Amino acid sequence: PHPSECQTKMSTDHADKQQYDSFDANVYLKDFCGPGKIELYASIPLYVEFFSQFSDNSIEMLDFGGGPSLLPLIIAARKVTHYIHADYAKNNRTAVERWLKKDPDSFDWRENVRYILKLEGNSGTDEEVTEREDRMRKVLGEVVHCDILVDQVMPPGFEGPFDVVSCLSCLDCVCTSVDSLREAIGKLSRLVRSGGYLILLSSTVRPDYHLSEEEQKRKNEPIGEVVHVEAGYVPEAKYIGGFKYQGLFYESISTYVKLMESCDFTVVKQFEYICNDPSTKYTDGIGILICKKL
Repeated sequence: PHPSECQTKMSTDHADKQQYDSFDANVYLKDFCGPGKIELYASIPLYVEFFSQFSDNSIEMLDFGGGPSLLPLIIAARKVTHYIHADYAKNNRTAVERWLKKDPDSFDWRENVRYILKLEGNSGTDEEVTEREDRMRKVLGEVVHCDILVDQVMPPGFEGPFDVVSCLSCLDCVCTSVDSLREAIGKLSRLVRSGGYLILLSSTVRPDYHLSEEEQKRKNEPIGEVVHVEAGYVPEAKYIGGFKYQGLFYESISTYVKLMESCDFTVVKQFEYICNDPSTKYTDGIGILICKKL
């Protein structure tokens, strides 16, 4: 079917998005982007390899549902002429804006930058780190609100189309049915130019997001009933650290691939791995798809 056929009326089968108003960006950054964390992510070399195909200063990119993370920007900065960071939660956007303005209390990305520079074949010197951060601030044009659960997912003037759209650990947090996921992919399709790419990352086991330090103490709350709706999809309502997670857990990404192909994308690369962080007892299966729009 045409992508427009993937954009059916939004189902009520989605997570309560008001809970994201209290999402703690600082806790997320510490747990998932702090010292040594980036080395756990087998997806990072894949992203570095993907962006190596582009010439410098050649593409426009949107990170949709980027949270407070700048990892995609670190990797893409050399290749993009214009980069937009979009997220639903104000706390996440504020974290990015504080870094952009060089707020001394903002998250320190330098060691993540150094690690990625070395993956690219650079030395990772302090001078190179500073040059990459300067480039990141130069190309990061806007930090804007987005909402996958409404028809116009991006603000006016920011609808693209883009050469690359990344959407990492986003759709599986808000889509709790196959139909709502199919519609969300259709909406993202509108943001990608013909011949452009959509990069998706989704959990295949159970993500472990936190709201606050205090709520982390309540991590052993009961898991809700699990209901299978289709092979490969497990919608589940559970509480982790006080955070009500309602999303799709994927036993594999094979069924996800079929959805992409039904929305006029061809999957050019797919990759799955297990991320295990002993320091936080976080374990997650990760599925990555790099898809080209026909």
